[in-house]
Amino acid sequence: MIAATTTSRLAFSSYSSLLRKSITSSPTLKTTSIMTKRMKATSNFQLPTLADLCDDNVNSPTRLSVVEPGLFFQFGKLPRFYGQIQTVRCFESNPTVREVLSSPGYHQVLVVDGGGSKRVAIMGDQIAKLAVDNNWAGVIVNGCIRDSAIINELNIGVRALGTHPVKSLKTYPGEKNAKCNFGGVEFVAGQWVYVDEDGILVSETPLHGHENVNRLVGVI
Repeated sequence: MIAATTTSRLAFSSYSSLLRKSITSSPTLKTTSIMTKRMKATSNFQLPTLADLCDDNVNSPTRLSVVEPGLFFQFGKLPRFYGQIQTVRCFESNPTVREVLSSPGYHQVLVVDGGGSKRVAIMGDQIAKLAVDNNWAGVIVNGCIRDSAIINELNIGVRALGTHPVKSLKTYPGEKNAKCNFGGVEFVAGQWVYVDEDGILVSETPLHGHENVNRLVGVI
């Protein structure tokens, strides 16, 4: 994946002006410090249900989108997760997925548009373990995964179209930060996704409680 400083620009662009003012002699260290504090705060934050989020924001000017029901299956130990979106678009070849999840996630969610293919698995247990080790909150795969029994024991949230025992190709690179469209929703890097037992919700801006998380780490 891109370096941590590039990730910070993509994932937290809304804070760029503040960061430019606050970073002095060691920008990489200060940026990473803010992101790490924010990751710890968000990982401990108890998210309301999607039903409550929808009720609380039904009249909000923020555009909310709900993924078509019934498409995705739940994997991983975390039935509920949320975070800022990063994206990879690929088709039956997953080296870019591995690359991205090998870099610090800072409690983000990786959305992988595998074109809806059910002929191979885009993610297995090894890549899922990378996501856990690098503090990704979750992975949403428009495609299949494998090693589901192992992934179900990992402390991460995963949604996928199903399982397939055949691994993907390693030949073709994917595209990072591409706009992804599936399930009737557009996933854009930098926007926010919220997932629980009722479905997948995408918001252009952070929803309930995010302001409190920002105050915990001194961003606002």
